[in-house]
Amino acid sequence: METVVIAAERRGAGGRRANQYLRKNGRVPAIIYGHKKEPEAISLPHHDLAVALGHGARMLEVQIEGSGQNVLIKDVQYDYLGVDVLHVDLTRVDLTEMVQVRVPIEYRGEPVGVHEGGQLEHHLMELEVECQTVQIPKSIRVRVDAIKLGESLYVRDVQTEPGIKIITHGDEAVCTVRPPVTAAATVEEEAAEEEGAAEPEVIGRGKEESEAEQG
Repeated sequence: METVVIAAERRGAGGRRANQYLRKNGRVPAIIYGHKKEPEAISLPHHDLAVALGHGARMLEVQIEGSGQNVLIKDVQYDYLGVDVLHVDLTRVDLTEMVQVRVPIEYRGEPVGVHEGGQLEHHLMELEVECQTVQIPKSIRVRVDAIKLGESLYVRDVQTEPGIKIITHGDEAVCTVRPPVTAAATVEEEAAEEEGAAEPEVIGRGKEESEAEQG
């Protein structure tokens, strides 16, 4: 995986107002921790960070006063619209150490079952994997061409590159091709809804009859 180089600046402990000031000036508050070293409070240029995240970057080489260190993007906090980055958690890593990360799934192909009238339903959008830092993939490609009507593809069926181990439980369904909804099934569902809606009226009549008998 390609490592993106970003120039960073140290920042004081500050607080909410200090962080708001940074954001107004085009910078994102961040924290670097791990490897039994003291956490470092830094800020990153919003534009450079947004571009890196947009290209699926998981690793950064953070340059602070001419000294670089490799970090893994551990957590990203966005605003309520999910657009602007508010804060980033970074963890120090060695390029050869093993890490566990979540990687997005990239679905490829069109299932046989879809041509038979079915509909592809995605159950998972990412998988947890374990690999060396330098092997973290941007995505895991999953071929769905062979899935027939009513069949599912499970995590245990997903193939990965050598050195990448999937941690997500193998029995979890990744996707399924659902059979088409028939007219009969639709009629039965509507009938069940009508029956459920009519039930309170029956209960109400029973209550009135009981009160009449008592009277």
